Amino acid sequence: MSSSFTSKILNCVVRNPKNLKQVANSCKISVKPVTSLTRCIQTSGSNRKEETDNKKRHGTWVALLGGGITAFMLNEFRKQHVVYATNIDPASQFMGSGNQPPSNRPSRRAMFNFIADVVNMSSPAVVHIERTVRVPFTRSSVPISNGSGFVVDSNGTKLIITNAHVVGNQAQVKVKLQDGRQFEGKVVGIDEARDIAAVQINCPNLPHLPLGSVRDLRPGEWVVAMGSPLALSNTVTAGIISNMCRAGKELGLREEEKRDMEYIQTDATINVGNSGGPLVNLDGQVIGINTMMASAGIGFAIPIDYVQEFLNELRGLQQGRVPASMRRSQRWIGITMLTLTPEIIMQLKIRKSDFPDVSEGVLVHKVQHDSPAYMGGMQDGDVITHINGNRVFSSKDVFDALKRSQVLNITIKRQTRNIVLRVVAEEIVH
Repeated sequence: MSSSFTSKILNCVVRNPKNLKQVANSCKISVKPVTSLTRCIQTSGSNRKEETDNKKRHGTWVALLGGGITAFMLNEFRKQHVVYATNIDPASQFMGSGNQPPSNRPSRRAMFNFIADVVNMSSPAVVHIERTVRVPFTRSSVPISNGSGFVVDSNGTKLIITNAHVVGNQAQVKVKLQDGRQFEGKVVGIDEARDIAAVQINCPNLPHLPLGSVRDLRPGEWVVAMGSPLALSNTVTAGIISNMCRAGKELGLREEEKRDMEYIQTDATINVGNSGGPLVNLDGQVIGINTMMASAGIGFAIPIDYVQEFLNELRGLQQGRVPASMRRSQRWIGITMLTLTPEIIMQLKIRKSDFPDVSEGVLVHKVQHDSPAYMGGMQDGDVITHINGNRVFSSKDVFDALKRSQVLNITIKRQTRNIVLRVVAEEIVH
């Protein structure tokens, strides 16, 4: 019922009250006849009082009829204009009885647990790698370090890719699969400049991971870092891509090869244990190798494109032998290190109140047990400032010092103390 029609009804009633009954009948409102009201008025006393009472009753009649008309119009308006939200399912309809989703709808867990989907796809191809050393005068061996790796398919040959610093100088390592089986792994290729190594085990039907490319990456894209820190197999951390092309020189890497390399920066947690493990995208493709972490929320991975190049160099390998052109001889002291930049120093001072007050140097991130550095007294968190009297600005200075001399007098900063350590490097041929 329109507002103009309502106004016409009210005006009609106000101009001529006799129209009330006609309006009431048209609106289907039940009223008493006017004659019954008149009969009541005639039995009520004097003419003036009768006139007064008549006016009062007439006003009451108008009010009642006006209220009835208003109620009728509101009811008609509700029928025409009010729409109830009858199509919205309550939560109980969505979840169904017993908090179980209906069979024709996926649950919220199924729709939004995309990280778990990636883990289910990728974890069977992630392995635990352990380096051991044989105890003198016994046949037993003890673990000295561990890391992670992942299986890839290189032209039909299943290889385990990891970091070069995970396998170190050893020709053989122990490999543990997700299902608990353990194998002796042979190091069939190593590139120390790019920190990549390949291990092969005698196990048929190994699951493997597909390789992606950094060309398709975008900042903010979800990634998952997988590995086995502290020998805890298949530990998962998730984060986003912070930068796809972080140059080695931005990180303070002064080795010529590493300065020209680019690294993937992510806030997914990367540590010593999951070094060598895969950094995968939401499609389950490997896009990098977990390599190093500057501080919480700042980790770096080697782009998988470098692994593709490395695999191309290994395609000529037969029976697990490394070509002479790829063999290297070097000295080793057994530390994982990171060149300190002003930005990294600032972040470390925020997170560690006792971090040494330095403006340059090399951070000793991890000292391997029973290594030359360990035997010389070096500890995790030390900052190398001088070697044999020469200032140290980057890890390149450490490598250069190792090339020049096997005996190193290393000055380190430990909290507020300056300490000189004597370290005798070990000669490695591989």
